[in-house]
Amino acid sequence: MSPLIIPFFIPHAGCPHQCLFCNQETISGIRQRVPEASQIQEQIACWLDRSPGRPTEVAFFGGSFTLLQRQVQESLLAAVQPFIRQGLVQGVRVSTRPDGLSDEVLAFLQGQQVNTIEIGVQSLDDTVLQMTGRGHTAEQSLQAMTRVRTAGFNTGAQLLPGLPGDTPDKALQSLCGVIAAGARFVRIYPAVVLQGTGLADLYLAGQYQPPDLVQGVATAARLLDAANKAGVPVIRIGLQADEGLTTPGALLAGCWHPALGQLVRSQLFRDLVYRKVKELPIESSITIYCHPQQMSEVIGQGRANLRAWHQAGLLISQVLPDQQLERYQLCLEYIQYKMMSSLITDLIYEECQHA
Repeated sequence: MSPLIIPFFIPHAGCPHQCLFCNQETISGIRQRVPEASQIQEQIACWLDRSPGRPTEVAFFGGSFTLLQRQVQESLLAAVQPFIRQGLVQGVRVSTRPDGLSDEVLAFLQGQQVNTIEIGVQSLDDTVLQMTGRGHTAEQSLQAMTRVRTAGFNTGAQLLPGLPGDTPDKALQSLCGVIAAGARFVRIYPAVVLQGTGLADLYLAGQYQPPDLVQGVATAARLLDAANKAGVPVIRIGLQADEGLTTPGALLAGCWHPALGQLVRSQLFRDLVYRKVKELPIESSITIYCHPQQMSEVIGQGRANLRAWHQAGLLISQVLPDQQLERYQLCLEYIQYKMMSSLITDLIYEECQHA
C-alpha cells in the first residue's frame, strides 16, 4: 500500500530570497499564508477518514520551513503530534533551503518527529545558482545533505534543470551529485517561466529562453534514466496542474504539461525500443509485451510512441500486456524469438561521471 502524504502549503513563507524562477502563489494556487493549527488538524482528520489504515506522513511544502520563526514551526508541528501519538500519522516531511539546515535546526526537528527533509538544491552548478539568485553555493547544498543524512533523516533533493546557465550535461551532473551525497529520492521540475518572476523579465526581454517541452522531456529522461540505474526513486516530474498554473497568462514558457512524468517515462520506453530493435537480425513484424500498468507509457500519449516507431521504419505490430514482466521490462517478440529488455540494465543514455 502506497503511503498517504497529507500536504500543507506555506508559499514562500520563511524564505529570505526571491529567486528568479519563484512565484509560489502561482505554483500552488494559494495566496501566501501559514495554516492555523485548527485547520491542520481538521484537514488531517478528513484525509484519514477518507483513507483509513494507510501509512501516513504530514508534509509542509512550498516555503522554507526551517527558516520560519521558531514559534511558527513549533505551532505547525505541535498540531500534528496528537495524530503521531495515536499512531495515525508516522511522521512529518518538510521542504527547505540548504542554508536553513544547521545542526541546531536538525536537532530541533528530530525532537518534533520530522523524519523526511526535502532540500531545494535546484542545481549543483555555482554559475546557475548565482545567475538565479539562490543565495547559496553548490558546496553548501552538499554539506547540508551530508548533515541531514548523518542526522538520520530521510533525505530528498529537488532539482530544476533548464535554468539560466544550465545545460543538459550540468543537469545530469547535478542529479549524480545529489545521489552521491545521499539523496534517497529526487523531484525533477524542468524550468518554466511564471508571470511575476525575475525569469519572466529576462524572458520578455529576450535574454533567456527556457527549454521547450521536447527539450525538457529529453533532459528529464536522461535524469530519470540515471536515477533508475542508481536505484533512487524520482517521486515527481514537473509541477502539478494546480489552479495557479492553469490561469491564462500565468505560465509564459518552458517545459510544462499536466502529465509531464508520463511523457518522460514514455520517452525512455521509446528510446529503449529504438535501441533494441536495431539489434534484431531481420526485418519482421514485432510485438511488444510490457507490464499492464505500463501500457499507456509504452504506447505513448495519443499513441505517440507507435507513430514515432512507424515513422522510423520499425515494424511494431502491437503492444500487449504481460503480468509476468516487471514495470521496467519489455519483451520484443518476432517470429518465434523473444528478446527481453530492461530500462535498468540496458544502457540508454550516458551514465553519471563522478570526479
